[in-house]
Amino acid sequence: MSWLLRAFQANGVQYEEGMRWLGLDRRTGLSDSDVVAVAWALHADADEVRGRMTLLESRAGGRWVHLAGHRLCRWVAPTTMMAKLCPLCLRETGFARIDWLTRAVPACRRHGCSLVQACAACSRKIQWARPGLRICRCGRFFKPLEEVVGSLEPELIAWLEWVEAVLIGDAGVARSASLRLPPLLQDMTVDGAYRLVEAFGLLERPGAPVRDVRHSSVSLSVVGAMLTRGLQRLSEVGRAEGIAPQAFEGVHLPVLTELAEESAADVDGRRAAWLLDVYRAMQPSGMRRVGSRPRRQMPLFL
Repeated sequence: MSWLLRAFQANGVQYEEGMRWLGLDRRTGLSDSDVVAVAWALHADADEVRGRMTLLESRAGGRWVHLAGHRLCRWVAPTTMMAKLCPLCLRETGFARIDWLTRAVPACRRHGCSLVQACAACSRKIQWARPGLRICRCGRFFKPLEEVVGSLEPELIAWLEWVEAVLIGDAGVARSASLRLPPLLQDMTVDGAYRLVEAFGLLERPGAPVRDVRHSSVSLSVVGAMLTRGLQRLSEVGRAEGIAPQAFEGVHLPVLTELAEESAADVDGRRAAWLLDVYRAMQPSGMRRVGSRPRRQMPLFL
């Protein structure tokens, strides 16, 4: 989207005017025919544009999108007018990073700070509809908030490096970063890995409410803390025989079940289903189990 915004700005066209001219609506996601229109307007190759946009998967009823060739649910890659960014990165590079379009990246690993969702000058939420990539609708340049500048946990830094490398197609960096992630995340997609980490990190403590953590307007510092918590808990989970029952006390089972039932790739669903198998095997015998078995899950141990 930053490419499109920069192109509009270079031609003296406001974002809203350019989107109307192209017949596009960021809130609903883009179709493949929209990509052709954008490529024509930018005088660019359609495949290159396709790799930089969030595209709707038509056969999924609007629940799934494709970003940089990766299948993501819209919870992980929302199609919204709101944007988040690192003002320091924008000042240094002049472009927005593709991983900022996902919920999986709440912080900047280069500058050790949370990404910014609101303008420090006017406090309004940052939108794609703005005068320039670095400029808010109030006319001020974006600045990092003083309270978000600092250092990030090593688990979160490894996660951010892995997500960025996967989305930009840097296999070498992605492989190196994945070695610093919990073994259970190996070979999973960005969508599946995020949702698995989310399942393990949502609950700050057993029985805690999730509504303060899992909603679209939650602060990015809270998302970062959730990811760090989930990664730390997942790092303690390995082979089935070595998993203690206490490992599941902080797991939000509905999110894990949702991943087992509907995933971006089979490997994600199988990983979640295996964890549910392990959890159920730990329950006291004779305990009444309610609900259907997730898809891809074998009846063994149930």
